[in-house]
Amino acid sequence: MKIISAEFILSAYKSSHYPNDDLPEVVLIGRSNVGKSSLINSLVNRKGLAKTSSAPGKTRSINFYRINNAFYIVDLPGFGYANCPKKVQQGWEKMIAEYLECRPNLKGVFIILDPRRDATEVEHSLYAWIERLSLPVATVFTKTDKLSRSELARRTTAVKLSLSMEKPVLFSSITGIGVPELGKRIREMTASGA
Repeated sequence: MKIISAEFILSAYKSSHYPNDDLPEVVLIGRSNVGKSSLINSLVNRKGLAKTSSAPGKTRSINFYRINNAFYIVDLPGFGYANCPKKVQQGWEKMIAEYLECRPNLKGVFIILDPRRDATEVEHSLYAWIERLSLPVATVFTKTDKLSRSELARRTTAVKLSLSMEKPVLFSSITGIGVPELGKRIREMTASGA
């Protein structure tokens, strides 16, 4: 998939804020600090489009990025950030649920995982939730450059068995590995009309 244009459109906190066009959307969901913003910047080959931070929990809204004037990549707030007040976390959960369960433009979900981390109950629940919604789903392992080839193979096998998922896209915003494969998966989802 060739990226010709990529722009940040808006941050939404409720459904009335969402873009009101009919372009298809794919969503990124994952733990805080898993590298979603870096993934977006690497995919579109544009530094700083999505704001990155060394402190987890900075994405507090649903962020819409219009790509090629053809579809949106939607970045959800990261989950699992313990240093955030419980009331704020609950607000994020409600906002995420409203988007995933009620957005007709949503064509697919990319669950973003760090292969160095074991899956928790949160990840298991997330996969079950997406399955109940009957949404196309793909898994992306970020930060793969931080593991040797043998460590990555071992961790990939372990996480795949734990979550019973299909083969993940192996991705690194540092080396660029996985960019073509991720682009292909996005194109398949946005073209499917699912």
